[in-house]
Parts: sequence; structure tokens; C-alpha cells
Amino acid sequence: MKQSERNKKIAGIILAAGYSSRMGAFKPLLQIGDRSAVEWIADTYHSLGIHPVIAVTGYQRELLQLLLENKGVREAYNEGYDQGMFSSIQTGVREALKVFPDEPEGCFLMLADSPLVSANVLKQIMDKHREVSDSFIVPCYHGKKGHPLFIPFCFTKEILDHGGDGGLKAITNRHEDRTIRLEVGDESVVLDMDTPEGYQELLDYYEERSSYAQHMGLEWEAAGAAGSFGEDDSLKLMLEGKRLFLIRHGEIRQHREKIFLGQTDVPLSEKGRVQAREAAEELLNSKAEPVHIYSSDLLRAAETAEIIRNRLMEEKRETQVTITLENRLREMALGKWDGCFIREIMEQYPEEYKKRGENLLTYKFDHNSENFYDLQYRAVKGLRRILKQERTMADESKRRDEAQDIVIVSHWGVINVILCRLLNVPLENGVKHPVSNGGIIALDFRK
Repeated sequence: MKQSERNKKIAGIILAAGYSSRMGAFKPLLQIGDRSAVEWIADTYHSLGIHPVIAVTGYQRELLQLLLENKGVREAYNEGYDQGMFSSIQTGVREALKVFPDEPEGCFLMLADSPLVSANVLKQIMDKHREVSDSFIVPCYHGKKGHPLFIPFCFTKEILDHGGDGGLKAITNRHEDRTIRLEVGDESVVLDMDTPEGYQELLDYYEERSSYAQHMGLEWEAAGAAGSFGEDDSLKLMLEGKRLFLIRHGEIRQHREKIFLGQTDVPLSEKGRVQAREAAEELLNSKAEPVHIYSSDLLRAAETAEIIRNRLMEEKRETQVTITLENRLREMALGKWDGCFIREIMEQYPEEYKKRGENLLTYKFDHNSENFYDLQYRAVKGLRRILKQERTMADESKRRDEAQDIVIVSHWGVINVILCRLLNVPLENGVKHPVSNGGIIALDFRK
């Protein structure tokens, strides 16, 4: 059987039933280039011969019906769309099973939020599925999980019988040993437009990829292949001629016992303020001359940055040093555990605590928490934004060729994941090495 024929045993589901409340606009119809989000996904499915393509509708379905009909997309209306995403997943799976006279191989589950996932990614997932036919498959970018999820047929009954508590994650968590994290090397899988900021990032990605494709004489699809953008190389190119100083914030005001400290906001202790002043002295001894200090917006980092800036300006009164707060430099989000005493977590969630110890890089307690791969993706995005800002300011001041020192004040986790990316160190090795409070890691990219 030809692969295009085999693909007709796979359904392509588009989830387009939600309220789009965080976005503030109806996501399925948001434009990217010359097409809406739903059209992008439908065209990608069709290009691979995936059939049927099913759009699960709900809120404002009337805005989609004519477009879906023109695109040859089958509508599955979820009357209970107000009950949340899992009800739409069940609606899509149920509709897919109606279509196939025989058992299907499975289905892709694509959110309308993630319209630029390429056909090449879907092909990689299908190839892996044909090697391991009874596993969930989720594409990853530098370890961070993305979309779409591939659901093999053997799990459809469990999904349809599930009462909804915990959503689809409750099912995938029960089958971690049958979930494949597939590295695909394409950032499109982790981009979504759940918020206006996310939509703008997605548009920026589309423009950058389109420009790259045009410059290289490639089709848009081919430009998303692994390594096309050379993200790590471009990051180092942006650092060329500079020194990068990564500083961990000073010690925090201590609690009566140890807590899980992620994004819980706590101030510096007196010792932490001393450590910040010592970091400033170390920068002066290194003859660092930053124009801007970039800092996490959490209090312990912002305080450290302020103390460092004041000391630098005290020493060099003619130099104006500004502070820019960047939320992407925050410490890892720990969800419900953030700020709780470790002892209490161990007592209340012994099994979950054990899982965390066994899977430190990938473990997440809830939807509001991050793992190390999530943190690395966010932090490196923050670093890239800082370097672009530095380049823009250098262009405006006509100092592009002058060496610039970049100072970043952040947290243990952020510093480690940035170092791993810049030094090509696997996360499982890098996260084991602590950075002391007030400690500085200096990277010299000057020729």
C-alpha cells in the first residue's frame, strides 16, 4: 500500500470550539500571511493525503461553516463546548470513528492555536508511528513538548469512556511508558497564539521563515526543516565581540524551613545585599562596562540588579546604566507547589514527589508548572530578545562595531539552561552544577 493511501487511515482533527477568551479574537480565523489558522492546518493535512480532516466547532461555529465546506473539511459540532477542551477531543475522536469502515490507525490532534506546524513534522510522526504503532507520540523542540499529539487507535475507547476529570493528560499520564517524545527540530510545534503576545511571536516566526526561504531559494515548508534557521549559531553570532555576564541573585530572606522556590516573590536578606555588592565589585575588577543591565522581574533579582547598577554608577559617574526587567528571565514556575514547604509536599504528594526525583528534567506537577525543557526554551527566547534589543540600540547610536558587555541578573535554573545551550551541554549534565548566590559566570565571545 502506498504511503498516501495509508495516510487515509489517519484522521486529522482540528480543535476550533473554544471561546478564544485569552486571545481576545476568534483564533481559528486569525490571519497568518494569506491564510487563516484553520486553512493552514487543513492544507497541511491535505498535502499529506490525511483523510478525513475534521474540525470540531462550538463557539461561533457559524463563522467557520462556509470556510470548512470550501476546504473539504468535515464539521463535528460539540454541543458541550463550554465544558472544556476534553469534550471537544471526544467529539473529534467519535466523529473520526464514524468515518472509517475499518479500524483507523489513529488520529492527529491539532489545536487551532498552532497553525504553522509543518507537513514535515507530521511525516516524522507518522514514520515513528509505523515503527511503534501502540504509543502516543508528541513532537518536541529542544526537549519542549509541542503539538500535534498523535493518538493511536488502541487508546480511542479509553478516551471516549473517560469522565473528563484531568482531561486527556490524565490518560497520557497513565501511559507514560507508551508515550514517545519525538525531537523534530522545528520550532513551529511549540508556537501557539493563545494570547496576543503569542500571536505576534507566531507572525514574527512566519515572516522570518518566509524571508529565510526566499533568501535560500527554498519552499516555505522546506525552510522549517531541522537546522534551517541555525538558531544556536545565530545566537552565538549575535554575541560575537561581546562578553556575557550571568549573575545569580543574592541570598533571599530565609523561611523557617526550606521551600520550593520558583516564581514566589521574596526579597533579599542582608547577606544577599552584601553578595550583590560583591558581584558589583567583581564586575568592576573585570572592567565590565555595561550600558544596560537585564534582570528577571522577580524581586530578589531586581534588587540585586539595582545594587549592582548603583555601585557601577558610583564608580563611573559619567556612565548612565539602566535596568530592563524581563519576565522571561524568571525562575522556573512550579505551579501549585511554588512557595510551599518541601516537607509538606513530601507528606501530601509522596508519589508525585518521587516521580519528580526520577524525572527531574521532564516532571511537571500541573498545567501552571514548567520543567527544565520549558524553562530553557523560555530563557533562550528571552536572551535572544535581549540580543536583538542590544543590536537595535547599537544601530541607533552608531556603535555597532564597539564591544559591548551584557549583564544579566537571574536565577540558578535560568543561568544553567542558558549555559547548556551556549556551551552545547546536555541539560541532564548542566542542571547538576549550582551557581552560588551572587556568583558570576562570564562568557567571552570577543575574537
